[in-house]
Amino acid sequence: MKSLCLYASYINEIGLPYYSSVYLKELKKKFTEVVFLHSNKLDLEAISFCETNSIKTKLLSNDGFDFGQWQKVLKEIDLNEFNQLCLVNDSCVLFAPLDNVLNWFNNSTFDFGGLTESLVPKKHIQSYFLLFNKTTFIDLVEIFNTNNASNNIHQVIADFEIGLSQYLISKKHTCGSFLSNDGYVGEFSPYYQCVNSHIKQGSPMIKKKILFSSYRKDELFTLSRMNFNIDINYYINLINEQKHSLIISFDKLLTLETNKMNVFQKIKFRIIRLAIQLFRKIKK
Repeated sequence: MKSLCLYASYINEIGLPYYSSVYLKELKKKFTEVVFLHSNKLDLEAISFCETNSIKTKLLSNDGFDFGQWQKVLKEIDLNEFNQLCLVNDSCVLFAPLDNVLNWFNNSTFDFGGLTESLVPKKHIQSYFLLFNKTTFIDLVEIFNTNNASNNIHQVIADFEIGLSQYLISKKHTCGSFLSNDGYVGEFSPYYQCVNSHIKQGSPMIKKKILFSSYRKDELFTLSRMNFNIDINYYINLINEQKHSLIISFDKLLTLETNKMNVFQKIKFRIIRLAIQLFRKIKK
């Protein structure tokens, strides 16, 4: 089976981050062809890594975010050459092999799928890891050809993250997710609401935001309402408890990457989170 994986990335620094090199190397083990889509300049070390591991590279602007990068490439290639397509972005750190995820999908009857799904506002597979079988390709190309990826993140989510799944579902394609949200259908993102459960279920990856504390300011209040734990070591310990065959060194990762929240910001977050929880108890 010939398969293609497009890894979309956006970083400001020159070169290839450690977590991306780990992810790309694992993808190349699983897919016939892997293309690293980047908007930054690659240094000699990054170029050598990609050449050594037979990973193709393509320099693209970040217009339209991940879907914009994927769209540009999909307009240039003939998907008919492949049996399977994987669309991935660099929002996650891959810490364990992809074997279980790909075995699940390849042994299923789904036309497309991914790690997690959301039902808000409508059912869709979350776009940080998407898998498509050949049965979807005609309709997949159709939606990419008829919609231009906007630079408005909310529009991109509506048109592509949600719109893509909904369009394929409307064309009678079946879909599923590797991980369960344990019945959660509330207002919050199921990824963050269910991250503990996802790790325990065997997720091989975790959002960079959780490990690097790189949350947007507007996200922090929502996370505090969720009673979300922002302690990095909590998640690393939870991952280690699952006895994975780790393909990444968390010590090395955290040495290379800067924690985006200082001590004061973390204390402020915890105070707001505690105040919200106390208010809810008093209100009851």
